Amino acid sequence: MAGHLRVMVLDTSLTSRKILEVVLHREGHQVVCFDDPLEALRFLSGHGPADLLFLSLDLPKKDGYDVLMYLKGTPRFHSMASVALLNERDGVLVRLKARLAGAQQVVTKPLVRQQIVALVSECPCRRATPPEADQGAGSPALEDGEAAFSTGRNEPGGTASTRTV
Repeated sequence: MAGHLRVMVLDTSLTSRKILEVVLHREGHQVVCFDDPLEALRFLSGHGPADLLFLSLDLPKKDGYDVLMYLKGTPRFHSMASVALLNERDGVLVRLKARLAGAQQVVTKPLVRQQIVALVSECPCRRATPPEADQGAGSPALEDGEAAFSTGRNEPGGTASTRTV
């Protein structure tokens, strides 16, 4: 397994967010959930990249393709692996567009526990070095990010939900 990861879930579906959150927590991962892409990007900008991002493509304000393209175009977030969450009605063109936008994996909802665990274990997450090695000279952003992922702290008025084990 890839070890304990920092995982972000970005989906408007409360059910999808809860399923992913519960399964990933039980596997020992730190999880933060959002339903608003702008809030999620603000969180990442303030707290550093997650190891893995599960995201729906059908999002308000900025769709999943835009989020993927932004992450792909920002060197700071190149280490993030992403899994695009599709709906059952989405076809091959949606899958292709998601891959071209930067998703490493594409899966169809509804997700089941075994599928989520398999996706995480196959994740090309680059978390080989300890968090201290990733930091620049006293960079507070990553320290805050570690605390935010592990304690569930979020910006005031944000839409993140976290759960401790």
